[in-house]
Amino acid sequence: MTTALALRSILELAFIVLLIYGFIKEKKVIAFEQKIYRILFVNYRRYKRKKLYARMQKERAFRVYEGGSPKKTSGGKVHVA
Repeated sequence: MTTALALRSILELAFIVLLIYGFIKEKKVIAFEQKIYRILFVNYRRYKRKKLYARMQKERAFRVYEGGSPKKTSGGKVHVA
């Protein structure tokens, strides 16, 4: 028996055991799947939102321009965003 054949047999046996466990504990498996789905969905939404905000901030690129009309009492230039 080669190592590859032994490893393949162990993986097949583990798959069969997990399949039987899944049929027996179906409700727990479904709850676990839903929990994983929620975690992935929420994190994906956060990732997309963060990426959108970064792009919006980059596009805005607030620049300060010299100019404007200063009040008579301030006596200087006004920074306009």
